[in-house]
Amino acid sequence: MTAESEPTGGETIDVSRLIDGQPVGRYQLLILLLVGLAIIMDGLENRLLPLAIPPLLKEWATTREAFALTTSVGLAGMVLGTTLGGMMGDRWGRRRTIVGSVLIFGAVTALHALASDVPVLTVMRFLAGLGLGGLMPSAASMFAELSPGRSRTLAVTIGMVCVPVGGVLSGLLGAAVLPTMGWRALFVIGGFIALAIGTILFLILPESPRYLARSSRDEDQQALRLILSRMGLQPGPGRIVDASEVSAARTAAFSELFAQRFRLDTLGLWGAFFFALMVLYMESQWMPTILTDRGYGIEIASIASSCLAFGGMFASVFGVYALSRLGSRVALMGMASGAVILTLGLTQLPMNPASSPLPLLILLTLVGFLVGGTQIMIYPVATHVYPTSLRSTGIGWAVGMGRIGSVISPFVATSALAAGGYRLFFIAMAFGMVCVVLSLWTIRRHVPVRGTPNAS
Repeated sequence: MTAESEPTGGETIDVSRLIDGQPVGRYQLLILLLVGLAIIMDGLENRLLPLAIPPLLKEWATTREAFALTTSVGLAGMVLGTTLGGMMGDRWGRRRTIVGSVLIFGAVTALHALASDVPVLTVMRFLAGLGLGGLMPSAASMFAELSPGRSRTLAVTIGMVCVPVGGVLSGLLGAAVLPTMGWRALFVIGGFIALAIGTILFLILPESPRYLARSSRDEDQQALRLILSRMGLQPGPGRIVDASEVSAARTAAFSELFAQRFRLDTLGLWGAFFFALMVLYMESQWMPTILTDRGYGIEIASIASSCLAFGGMFASVFGVYALSRLGSRVALMGMASGAVILTLGLTQLPMNPASSPLPLLILLTLVGFLVGGTQIMIYPVATHVYPTSLRSTGIGWAVGMGRIGSVISPFVATSALAAGGYRLFFIAMAFGMVCVVLSLWTIRRHVPVRGTPNAS
């Protein structure tokens, strides 16, 4: 079956109406699968260094604190990579940015195996962070722009869930490689897998149809028609455009994020990403340390870390349903508010290793569900807020603010633990989630309830 739109004024065809007018086909699914693999590799590569630190501590005879700067510099590289990647995606295309990002972090990750000391590893981690951060804005935009409007929230959410999937796979890879082949092999294998996927993307991945529709150049219009034909669409004669972009600027500019119609949404997204990622990194990076300090064994601490990750993964299923039924304002503010209540409740939980850990593990799973789920579900809001011409830039800067939150999370966590132990740590997490709620309240263009034309 093919779908056509009536040319506006007899001369133009709306690409959005074409894509929205039919279900997601096999070719679209193939493209989304390829982009999903790239996101999975982002999640996997981002977790390799924490897995390699224990053997590095022994081999290099150094302290755990020596790697604190390495971790922070890598996250700073992701901040810069995210903001630059967002602007590159809007100016040079989603395809180039996605392929380039994967090839960069794949190559640099493989080179980690050549590191001989912490300073060299720190430089490599910064370079890898540029690629890791640069991928996500264009990848999220690709998921949004290849999907019909009615299923866009589901598509973007599935894309973001690929990040924790990569985290789970990194643990399996580490368990298989580290005991027998060592940390250098871990980086080589992870890097070459990413390079292989980057090569496949270079050979197969097309540009986003909505991005191409912004251009009037003959070669771009021809490429767009070829992509649409592979999607089962046969537009009639005339120039193909994205009608929602007709009045938009031809190139994205940072200042547009603070134009009157986007100002509150931009500030709200920045705040939501900043505090959500700050809290997420606090729980994921420091919970094992808290539990071992309280006397729990490394097995329970590892299981607790897995509970947090699995909670976030399962939250995505609920989140898609909640967004379609309630809209993102109610659903996300409800999840973030639940996280506030639950983290405050953890301050009253006696962490006694002599008692059963089951209640603690259940509560941590719920914390991961609420905190991780909130963070994942902010992405569909960001893709909904901005038009195609500004989407990658807008997402890039918003996620970049989130990365800054992740960079400061170690300082917030260690300060709270030093001043008041695990109870103050959980209070700090609760305060961060209160800020998420307030930031979400600021956003005007929330994803609406399914079947309604506008957000509340």
